[in-house]
Amino acid sequence: MPPIPRSFSAEATAHAARGARLDLAADRYEEVGAVLGEMYALIDRLDDVPLGETPPATAFDARWEA
Repeated sequence: MPPIPRSFSAEATAHAARGARLDLAADRYEEVGAVLGEMYALIDRLDDVPLGETPPATAFDARWEA
């Protein structure tokens, strides 16, 4: 399945920046929105990775055992 192209309007990019507490100048919204679209396209490509019988990881235990 091909990735769904996504576009981020200046308003959506501004909203995301406020949510992330980033001080983003208004003249950067279009450029950052384009980068966000590219990032989501890369993430969507992960759907094409064949996992076979690999079960999803539902837990992670970061304890070090010596």
